Amino acid sequence: LVMRNHTMMDHPMHLHGHSFRVVSRDGDTPGLGEWRDTILVDPFETVEIAFVADNPGDWLFHCHTQEHAAGGLLTVVRVA
Repeated sequence: LVMRNHTMMDHPMHLHGHSFRVVSRDGDTPGLGEWRDTILVDPFETVEIAFVADNPGDWLFHCHTQEHAAGGLLTVVRVA
C-alpha cells in the first residue's frame, strides 16, 4: 500500500486489524523495520507499507488526527 502526503501537515496513519512493515520512505529502502499499526507520514512524503491480509473483515484505515479523519482522511480496507 502506497501513501502520498500532498499536504504541509503530518498524518499519523493507522490501520485497524493488521500490523504492517515499512517497505520504503520517499524511495529509500533501508530494510524492513518493526511491525506496527501506525506510521507518521511527513509533509510531501511517500511511504510504502506491506501487511499480510490474513484477518478477514472491514478495517478502518485513517489519520489519527481527529480533525483530519473527520474531514475525510479515512477509508475502509476490506479483507476477504
